[in-house]
Order: sequence, then C-alpha cells, then structure tokens
Amino acid sequence: MSGEYVISIVEGMGKVRPYFRKLFSIASDLSDAEILILTLLKSRDGKKVSMSMLYNELHPIKPSKLTQITNKMEDKGLIKKVRSRKDRRRVEIHLTDKGKKALEKYERSIATLLEPLVSDLNTEEVEVLNRSFDIWVKILSRL
Repeated sequence: MSGEYVISIVEGMGKVRPYFRKLFSIASDLSDAEILILTLLKSRDGKKVSMSMLYNELHPIKPSKLTQITNKMEDKGLIKKVRSRKDRRRVEIHLTDKGKKALEKYERSIATLLEPLVSDLNTEEVEVLNRSFDIWVKILSRL
C-alpha cells in the first residue's frame, strides 16, 4: 500500500475521532480507560485477568497509571482486586455486578444516542459500516 493511502486513512481517523470521543463522553461518566477495562473483563467471561495481562492489553498505559485507574475503579465498586494465594505479587481483577451494570448502562446509552442518528441508513450502509469495524479490528489487533 502506498504512503498516500496511509495518509488518507490517518486523515479519516482524525475526522471521526472527535465524534467518537463526544459520543462516549455523553453516554457515560466513565473514563475511556475504565470502559476499556470493563469491556475487557466482560469479554473474558469470568476468566481470571491479571494486572499484567491487563497492562499487555492496554499498553501503552503505564503500569503505575493502570494501578491508579484500577484502584479508583475498585473504590467505585466496579471491579475487585484479589491477590493470588500462590504468588502474592500477582493481582487478579474481577468484574463486579456493579461493574457489569455500569457497562450495560453505558452500552444502552450508546445505543439510545445512536438510534436516531443511524435510523436513516439503509441495509447496505449498515453492512458497509459493520464491515469497516471488522477491518479495523483486523488491522488494530496487530498492535
């Protein structure tokens, strides 16, 4: 792919980014990092998630910043941190019921905000939009 294509992709990302940030900030008082963490924990469907795994998934967030964020989330009751019995240095993160409900509320808010905005899209446009998300996941999962 030529450099021109890459530049046009970067410009396109720049166009939509402020709108996504606005949408996400209207939908919830949770921070971007909190939403990412809750979404990651939900996707693991109850499986253990360590702080180091969380760091690897959310890199480049620094470990010290991640600790601050997760401490704040624990104070809010969104997650529970549990030290491993086998290795006291290992901390596992669990999604609480309150965290699940906060994420569900956020997702419902996003859907409510988007519904009138996308109601005039036709089936083909929705398919193109969803396909583009799949392509973004494919591309960005390589990071």
